[in-house]
Amino acid sequence: MAWTFGDEIKVLTGYDAMGSDDSISGEDFYLHTNQWLKDAAKEVIHILPPKLKEKCMTETTLTNSSQTMNLDGVGDVLHVTRLSADSGGFRIPCRQVPSPYGEMSGDSASLYYASVTDPAYWVSSSNDATILTVNPTPTDNQTAIVYHVGYPSPANFHNDAAIANFPDEAEYLVVLRAAVSAAQHLLAIEEDVELYGPVLTTLKAQYQEGIQALISGNVVPPQPQQQRAR
Repeated sequence: MAWTFGDEIKVLTGYDAMGSDDSISGEDFYLHTNQWLKDAAKEVIHILPPKLKEKCMTETTLTNSSQTMNLDGVGDVLHVTRLSADSGGFRIPCRQVPSPYGEMSGDSASLYYASVTDPAYWVSSSNDATILTVNPTPTDNQTAIVYHVGYPSPANFHNDAAIANFPDEAEYLVVLRAAVSAAQHLLAIEEDVELYGPVLTTLKAQYQEGIQALISGNVVPPQPQQQRAR
């Protein structure tokens, strides 16, 4: 039987991570757990080495109805491709053009000119949004695909025992980081430094050790996480 992330957080901290009773903020305990896990996953993704970050990749397709992509709330763009013909074409990698020269990719006399066999993309700002644009403009028959990092955001994160599109070797760090938040919450609410202070210190140390191990490539999950699958 696999432990859920909520079960692990409860074991590590004593916080009722699966509880449906109202917390001091008026929200159910498990809702706090869900948010802590989402925040933790995003933090860990930002730290991941490039090869592991690729395991968090998802894709967004650009067509006639959605020819550009709003990057707000989206992780790093890893690469972009565009189909070169309506049929029988190839998915060609798009080169990135510096933002100031993006529109020049439509000028055949420009060094930045883009074509179906040499497509390009650029990132710009528009009305407080960060927009990715591909040239030649994508169509339903010649789509562009943006491959980018996706941040996990399941509705019932606390009930999950695995994270989709996420490196297995980094999952335990998400639990540890969320457990740090849970311990901080308990310390603030209970004001019992002797009880929760050592727990918080230990969790923070385990998390930092795990991050360093992840960066160095020597990932060894702590004992509680090693026992998840039974």
